Amino acid sequence: MSLPDVTIAMTTWAPAGEDGYRRSMAVKVTLSSWLRNLHYEGRRRIHIADDGSTLMDYPQMLGHIVEMRGIQTGEPWPLEFSRGERHGVGASLNRAFKAGFDRGDLVLYGVDDWMLPEAFDITPWAAFLEEREDVGMIRFFPHPDLSGHIGMIPGDQVGHYLRLDRHHYAFGHRPALYHRRMIDAYGWFAEDTNAYDCERIYNERFASHGGPDIVLALPHYWRHIGGTEFAGIEPREGRTE
Repeated sequence: MSLPDVTIAMTTWAPAGEDGYRRSMAVKVTLSSWLRNLHYEGRRRIHIADDGSTLMDYPQMLGHIVEMRGIQTGEPWPLEFSRGERHGVGASLNRAFKAGFDRGDLVLYGVDDWMLPEAFDITPWAAFLEEREDVGMIRFFPHPDLSGHIGMIPGDQVGHYLRLDRHHYAFGHRPALYHRRMIDAYGWFAEDTNAYDCERIYNERFASHGGPDIVLALPHYWRHIGGTEFAGIEPREGRTE
């Protein structure tokens, strides 16, 4: 199957002053880690949705990081910016998602202070999300107290996931891959509110309405080699007496 375009959405804000500077240094580490470790076999681009930062040269710094990574690797990352004026993370998410959906059905929300410390290929998860109309979102990091049922992605690139029950923070603003159907079913994000309330409001919608599910991608550090398989052989078949 042909893979859809993926937009990697970053929402961010850095005020003038020491706090904004410290935050910008964390975002620099985050963005650099994505550029180094996030892999995808289809086309991808980055959308940085800024909420009215006043820290001097902040957007330019982020753009320079993306540009330099492209020069170093010979593989440029298309980059676009949008700007709001202090309407909250929900408004920034809405701008980034709308821009992403203009080009494809998938948006990866990376969160500007969540770095990716090792190589991670989202290709099998994107393919899974394209095929499964009953799933709207794949989370890559959990909240506490979640529960669900384990499933497995078929095919060569095996992955396991937990289909989440609708309680606690089954939905959350942690790194996740969204399909357009998620927004179609549960709506856009609340604007002019803080990040905690924006997350809570969307989670309450998910918990109280039927619609596509959320799954949590499970880590897998062990890999089955395959090949000659002896599991079905009865021990008595190998006896010499």
